[in-house]
Amino acid sequence: VLRIGVNLGDVIIDGDDIFGDGVNVAARLQEIAAPGGVCLSNRVHDDIRPHLDTAFVDGGERTLKNIARVVRV
Repeated sequence: VLRIGVNLGDVIIDGDDIFGDGVNVAARLQEIAAPGGVCLSNRVHDDIRPHLDTAFVDGGERTLKNIARVVRV
């Protein structure tokens, strides 16, 4: 089942590879998303919330694998 993680951050493109904190956090967010669900970083949520008429569930502050800081989801 598809899971989606969405984050906003720096991305480095090198040929067919992508790197950077933005990519790494998004990859970790998709791992904790519910099956069939979408998990957003707080940074993305703050940017899109005023433009969407939908409910969001606060996932709290999460420690993500190989990410140095705590991320609110």
